[in-house]
Amino acid sequence: MSISLPTYTRREIPLLGRRHRLWAIYATGLRREIRRPAALFAVGVGTTITTVVSLVYVLFAPLLLQGQPLDLTFFILPASNPAMLFFVTLTAAAVGGGLIADDLDSMALTLYLSRPVTAADYLTAKAAILGTLTSLIAVLPLILTPLLGALLGLFAWDIALEAAAISVLLGFLLTGFFTALALFLSSLTRRRSYGAAAVFAVIFGLIATESILAQPGALNDPALLYLSPWEDFLAVARAAFGVPTGPVDWAAALGILLGVTALTAFATWVRMRAMEVVSG
Repeated sequence: MSISLPTYTRREIPLLGRRHRLWAIYATGLRREIRRPAALFAVGVGTTITTVVSLVYVLFAPLLLQGQPLDLTFFILPASNPAMLFFVTLTAAAVGGGLIADDLDSMALTLYLSRPVTAADYLTAKAAILGTLTSLIAVLPLILTPLLGALLGLFAWDIALEAAAISVLLGFLLTGFFTALALFLSSLTRRRSYGAAAVFAVIFGLIATESILAQPGALNDPALLYLSPWEDFLAVARAAFGVPTGPVDWAAALGILLGVTALTAFATWVRMRAMEVVSG
């Protein structure tokens, strides 16, 4: 029988790398969101409707554009689908409205922002969650449309591939705008419902204000069209597909969308930095 004192060994467990931390936040959050009925409805129904409408445009392209050449300008039709605006907004509200608000309410944010997880890591993962789901509505249908048109022989492959590349950029532009805005509004409250309502209020409030004030019987000022994010997006899409842009200058519209995206993303990062927990 040994009478020597017991000895203990301290084992140092290495911390996971930044990539693993980001993936953990992303995968956990994505699994949680796709189990929510509201998110499933918004993403599932939105993707289905926008995709079906886009494919219908292609299948009936010869009837819709009788006597007109089927060129790059055709693809403004699926890009200007109002259903895409509604379901992208619905997804941003149903999913993005609670991505940060839920963590604020449950105090999980204090754990996330404890080192070595930084505010940038946290926001990158949260943006990836919403961006993944939103892109199913804003990007996927726009890519499938020219590819189907080329497979059916309605468009030359060079036109279809160019349209697909433009569609990807336009989809990412719309996805980035709604992702940054939704995360910013979510960071302002502890309630998911308030964040979701704020997304709808901002988007459709601006669209309604522009629609009312820009009418001939009202102020009738074309500059008011820039208030609507949808009008800004359509101006950029028209310019990208070679369609006359109308009263909205595409460069100014693009600057507004990118500026709002960058500003809201920066404001959200500043708020997260103020809440960041510094531990020894």
